[in-house]
Amino acid sequence: MVKILDCTIRDGGHVTNWEFDNDFVMNLFEAAQNFCVTYLELGYRNHIDNEGKGRFYKCSSEFLEKFYNQKGDLQLGVMTDAKRFSLDDFAGADADFVDFVRVATRPDRIGETLEIAERLKSRGYKVFVQLMDISNESGVKIKIRACDTMGFGVPYPGAALPRSVSGIIYGLQHYSGVPSEMLEWHGHNDFYKGVVNATTAWMYGASAVNPYLAFAVINDLVERKEIQLDFHTAQKNYIKAIDKG
Repeated sequence: MVKILDCTIRDGGHVTNWEFDNDFVMNLFEAAQNFCVTYLELGYRNHIDNEGKGRFYKCSSEFLEKFYNQKGDLQLGVMTDAKRFSLDDFAGADADFVDFVRVATRPDRIGETLEIAERLKSRGYKVFVQLMDISNESGVKIKIRACDTMGFGVPYPGAALPRSVSGIIYGLQHYSGVPSEMLEWHGHNDFYKGVVNATTAWMYGASAVNPYLAFAVINDLVERKEIQLDFHTAQKNYIKAIDKG
């Protein structure tokens, strides 16, 4: 079963210094549930390096209580780092307002991290491990994702960079030496070019496109009344369908 983890707050904190308005968090909860998100990561919980950081960098149990009580069907969690971890920060799932803990680590600390995971599991937490820098340290080939998260890309021949989809894919292959099998396109549909841009990226050599292409197609079908459902219901049905094969 496919499950989605949202880390908007924890990762977005790198821009906002981990400070967010409570109303923003509540709106994110609502949006996450509408889009079938299962896990939502609220921030960090580290026992060092907290000075000068916002509320969502620390994420004590007391601080999280008010959000936990309004989480609905979401499972809330925090991230910690193997090199900063202290078991004293995690009293146990029964006495905490956290459903899961994600432990960030690197390949050279994997043994230590598995021990941390077992200690957290023994206190009732669901545990995920985020393995960082694996491609740099293990020789595993990585994929290059060309992102157009504002939807500003255009498919037209002769369009100038940085908006030319074909130019981006062509340049990555021929000037940067990235092979086609290592390239994927991640485009949004803000200006209704999600389908044509993804198709253009594929035609010029991207070996994969992210599911926004499918979502854009669903949106177009809904707008043309070819699907007699609202977009969110159609999207949920699509996710359920691919999840079940």
